[in-house]
Amino acid sequence: MTALLCVSLALSACTLSDSLRHDDFRSVWARPDNKAIEQTVFFATDREAEDSDLGYGPHWSAQSHCGVAQVTIPTAFQPGATPRWAKADKPRTIECDGERDMEAFAQAVLAAARAKNCDRVLLFVHGYNQTFRTALFRSGQLATDTQWACVSVLFSWASEGKFDRYIADVERSGYAVPIMIDILRELQKTGLKVEIVAHSMGNRLTMTSLAALCGHHPTKIVDQLLLVAPDVSAEHDNDDFGHLLRHGAACIDRATIYASNNDLILITSEGVHGGIPRAGRGPGRDLQYATAGLPAPIDIVDASRAPGDPFGHGYFVLSYEMMDDMMWTLAGLPPDKRAAPDALGGPTLVCGDKETPCTRYALKVAPERGPDFQTRLLRRLWPLIFRIQ
Repeated sequence: MTALLCVSLALSACTLSDSLRHDDFRSVWARPDNKAIEQTVFFATDREAEDSDLGYGPHWSAQSHCGVAQVTIPTAFQPGATPRWAKADKPRTIECDGERDMEAFAQAVLAAARAKNCDRVLLFVHGYNQTFRTALFRSGQLATDTQWACVSVLFSWASEGKFDRYIADVERSGYAVPIMIDILRELQKTGLKVEIVAHSMGNRLTMTSLAALCGHHPTKIVDQLLLVAPDVSAEHDNDDFGHLLRHGAACIDRATIYASNNDLILITSEGVHGGIPRAGRGPGRDLQYATAGLPAPIDIVDASRAPGDPFGHGYFVLSYEMMDDMMWTLAGLPPDKRAAPDALGGPTLVCGDKETPCTRYALKVAPERGPDFQTRLLRRLWPLIFRIQ
């Protein structure tokens, strides 16, 4: 087993802990002018403040901190063009530890939206094994690559950014739920339309927060809810994901679940959880949620062929196919419109069956963009290595 693991890691050519990496963050799109895009990212976090360039580290602080940062996202590499690099200015602090302060933070977000003559906010909730630095740049990239024209907000809970600290991240994601509830409640009060992109373990605290809020006040809180690679139990007889979806559905306009059979991080998570399936790894199984008769439409997209990292987990920020589809999803286009031959900009989805209307949608990926031999080999070996029960 050790030998197989070494082979796999050698093929992947990277360290697994985000805190030990110095990734280059950039758009999935190449701009003809090679111009970098500047994004303003508001953020809330329960990380402990520290004396570093961006001000927040891997430790949980048991209180909320908020602020706003200017982030620069460079274009994708182009032959012959001068490379540019992602950067972020020192964030400006906005007090938010307490109901009145959190309300002031939401009002600052509202003022920024009004300055842009828009009424929407894109809230990104990251997953396991992610530092504040990575989350901040990814939030800026998400706004850039989905051509988001309004305000962006990041909620960065206290993930340690270490691959071998999965259980610690599970605990800390749970601690973050009260702050997430406060953020959603105050953003709702502003009248802004809230769109959420939640990734991996970030789905747990997002769905838990929505379910808790919706149980007390079943009114619309979220317009479009994008659940990408949700690391949430989808066991047949004890379906946590289904329960949370049902409890929160009355408070969302539409939910889209992106799932992949090739997600090695979720395969690992299933092993850690004693073989319990994860919602982000069963696009076929997830179709049950689309036909459950919930108050909000639930769409399922099979992203198994999405290009991206060898581990098949970060495909949503490493694939222009995904960014393209998420852009139209955030714009409110249902999957049948995104799969239509005459779709504006071309279809981003394909129908995976012969049913009319279509019941199985998959991300449209050109054959040459699919996983290469090394990636396919790694994905075959991984379940053998991490068969933990």
